Amino acid sequence: AAADRLWELARAAEAGSDAQLQFVGAFAHLAHTGPQLDAVAALLSGELVLEGLEVDAEMRWDLLTSLSAGGLADAGAIAAELERDATSTGQLSAHTARAAMPTPEAKRAAWDAVIGGKLSNLEQRAAITGFNHVHDPALIAGYVEEYFDVAGTVWETKSYEIAQQIVTGLYPAAQTTPETLAKTDAFLHSLGEDSPALRRLVIESRDAVVRALAAQAADA
Repeated sequence: AAADRLWELARAAEAGSDAQLQFVGAFAHLAHTGPQLDAVAALLSGELVLEGLEVDAEMRWDLLTSLSAGGLADAGAIAAELERDATSTGQLSAHTARAAMPTPEAKRAAWDAVIGGKLSNLEQRAAITGFNHVHDPALIAGYVEEYFDVAGTVWETKSYEIAQQIVTGLYPAAQTTPETLAKTDAFLHSLGEDSPALRRLVIESRDAVVRALAAQAADA
């Protein structure tokens, strides 16, 4: 429903305005249904044109990543777009698009690349963004246990900036369940008073799940 409303706002926005650009980008990020993804694909191909909207390299990557997360863009399409935009920004966007693909293999590859320390800081951030771009949170639900297994080691073995990005970015906030809170609390208990900075980051992430659960309860 949010994506549908954003699409309405995008089409009604002033041609060439910042609002139009922001509405289209937000719509692409939330596009989920068949008709929504069809609209994204039409924008990317040029079949659908919004007056004043510049579909530049950045917008093309946003649209392609949306299609990737929706299962409508494969590795070949991403490689083709990277050939079209063979810049450093294009390389980062390709990391996001590949990690957004809704397959266990793509999610595993992104996770291993981030945890394995093979990526630069910016590449890592891009991969984390794509990893978390899922239509069905169940696709990455299996990483909850793994997150708490590796968080301590990540904190001890990586630089502060890299470790902070992993601990915050891969925290299973999409799994808004009491089980996630229970696992978080167990991790915090095992951590004790050691690593206060790590403890603070996990507590802050935990608070987001608490608020989400409260909102869901209120809606129900």
